[in-house]
Amino acid sequence: MKKFLSLLTLVALSSFMVVNAAESRLENYVNKKLSPITQKEKDFNAKVEAQQKANAAKQEEYKKQQEARQAALEKQKQEAAARRQATKDAVQAEKDYWNSILKR
Repeated sequence: MKKFLSLLTLVALSSFMVVNAAESRLENYVNKKLSPITQKEKDFNAKVEAQQKANAAKQEEYKKQQEARQAALEKQKQEAAARRQATKDAVQAEKDYWNSILKR
């Protein structure tokens, strides 16, 4: 009985070692075949991430330019309103002047 158990243990250990070695070889083979694919995927993901960062930077720059244009437009509107008011005031002053001269 002891010899049978020893033999069974020896068979179990040797089969475990064979399976482990075969699994290791298979794993190495699969890794070897898949490594170019995974490298391409990593490169592609890096490229996509870089493109996203570049797009975000461009979008931020565009937003700043748009805000600057909006501020310039508001300034022009205020200047135009001030010119219109100055013109109205000048016209009113001219009217008042001529009315005061004609009424005397």
